[in-house]
Amino acid sequence: MTTLDPAGTALLQRLAASEKPGLFDDVPPATGSDRHDRVTIVLDAARRVVKVTVADLTAVRRPDDLVTAVKEAFATADGNRALASLEKQGLADDYLARADDLMAGRARAVAPPRPDLSREAITARRAARGAAPTTAPPPAPVTAENGYVTALRGADGRLMRLEVDGEWLSAARPEHLERALEQALHFGSES
Repeated sequence: MTTLDPAGTALLQRLAASEKPGLFDDVPPATGSDRHDRVTIVLDAARRVVKVTVADLTAVRRPDDLVTAVKEAFATADGNRALASLEKQGLADDYLARADDLMAGRARAVAPPRPDLSREAITARRAARGAAPTTAPPPAPVTAENGYVTALRGADGRLMRLEVDGEWLSAARPEHLERALEQALHFGSES
C-alpha cells in the first residue's frame, strides 16, 4: 500500500486545492501509525480525530517520544486520507505522477494567473468586495479535560503542536492517555 509522507501529503493537497476544491471532503476515516507502531490515529474527512490507540505505552512514556509518535501517526493518517480521496475519485495515479515529477524537478508548478493590477481593476474588485473581510482569529490550543495534554491545530486541521505533562505521562494508563489525546486533538464543531 502506498503511504504519503507529510511533504507529499502537503504537495498533493496544494495541487488538488488549486484545481478541485473540496476533493478531500468525502472519504471514509483513514488510519495511520507512527513508524514504530506505538500510536495509531484515525481521522475523518474533515481531519477530526475519531480514535487514538496507544499500542506500546512503555515506548511513549517520555513527552518527546509521545509527541513524535503522535505527529507521525497524524501525518500518516492524513496522507492516507488524501490518498483514499484521490483513489475514490480515480485521480490517484495522475496526482501521484504529477507530485513525483514536481518533487524530482521534472515539472514546474503551474502558477495561478496573475491578477489585473490596473487601477480600474483594483477599484472594481474593492467595490465588489464591499467591506474589508474580517480574518478569523487563529485557532486556540485545546486542552484535555484532565489538563495534562494540549494540542494546537491549524485553521485547516493540521497538527501544529502537542504538549504533554511528563510527570502525568510517566504514570498514565493507556486508556487515560488515549482519551486525553482524543480530547486535545479535537478539531471542528463536532467530536
